[in-house]
Amino acid sequence: MATTLVDAAARLEAADAQVYFDVSPLLEEQWTGIPIVAAGLAGAMLAHLPARLHFFLGEAVISQAVVADALRRRSGLFLLRAQETGHARIATLPILQPGAGPTLGVFPSVKPIRRAFSVECSVFHDLSTLVLPYFHIKGNVDHHMEAMMADIASDDVVAAVSQASADDLVAYLGVDPGRLVVAHNGVTWPEGFAMEAANQRGPAGTEAYVLILGTREPRKNVMLVFRMLAAHPALLDSHRFVFTGKMGWLEEQHALPASLEPARAAGRILFTGFVDDFTKYRLLAGAEATLYPSLFEGFGLPVLESLSAGTPCAASWSSSIPEVGGECCTYFDPLSAGDMRRALAELLARRDRAGLRLACLARAGLFTWEASAGRIIGALLGCLGK
Repeated sequence: MATTLVDAAARLEAADAQVYFDVSPLLEEQWTGIPIVAAGLAGAMLAHLPARLHFFLGEAVISQAVVADALRRRSGLFLLRAQETGHARIATLPILQPGAGPTLGVFPSVKPIRRAFSVECSVFHDLSTLVLPYFHIKGNVDHHMEAMMADIASDDVVAAVSQASADDLVAYLGVDPGRLVVAHNGVTWPEGFAMEAANQRGPAGTEAYVLILGTREPRKNVMLVFRMLAAHPALLDSHRFVFTGKMGWLEEQHALPASLEPARAAGRILFTGFVDDFTKYRLLAGAEATLYPSLFEGFGLPVLESLSAGTPCAASWSSSIPEVGGECCTYFDPLSAGDMRRALAELLARRDRAGLRLACLARAGLFTWEASAGRIIGALLGCLGK
């Protein structure tokens, strides 16, 4: 039976144990991917385990209030400033002090320090730098590969964000399944987003659009969308195609082809760049469908975000994506522009929009940060005394 955070709080108190959570991923100004996961886990733990929870950066314990402010702003800009000025620091990290109660270390990504706590867990998001190194710059590959095995060796619990990622850890790196816990990502939006987005919705007859959400990097496979649009330009007559997300790396591998430049000039293809959370939610909620052609995912957070806004997704049948989307996605071969067109056409042709929206919302409700955090803390508590 999975551990809830309510159960975890009682067990932590009984064991006189403390949780230490590394917030270094939150130092980025714009949160995408791993920082969103770190924020979701931190927020869930802060809401349910405040008396037993400590945030840290390096060897410094930092104020819960400073982290709560970053979570409210959904940006690490002021957290970084507070860290640089020393205003965030409230104590020094206890490194296994004699006589102290047990400590549980949670690292939502790469571990800046190892074996500083009684039991430790780091979260693994995907093995794309190992499986698909040609989609990354060399510095990223080297950084992750150098740290990955040392992090795993120092972990008592290895958390994977999907069963697909857990299977990869076993198959590629030989991780003992007994040390693994699957802690799916969750999704949450600030209260009021749905109502505010509905109030800002355009009038009936506003032009329909398809949204492609995510950082533009080669693994996300946006070139397949470009090939589909170049081969089937009529799609641009019926829908605009809106690409939302910051530019990543190896831009030359996913640049817009010259043949589609007239469509961009005419406003049929739009690139918004990074947008704030409310704008992202509003774009998701207003789209007729989202399109997610990624070649490889550890989880597929944009798919879950789409479903959480009630918007169905045409997605690639790849890695963890079906695990997230279930029956609320229409799937296609991520190597076939023709199959992508088929899946998108099927999705756009569906007339049961109200029922489909409810199904999307129900599916998204299965994934929560509270459940993810509970599984991680529960697994660490199970390691105490072994």
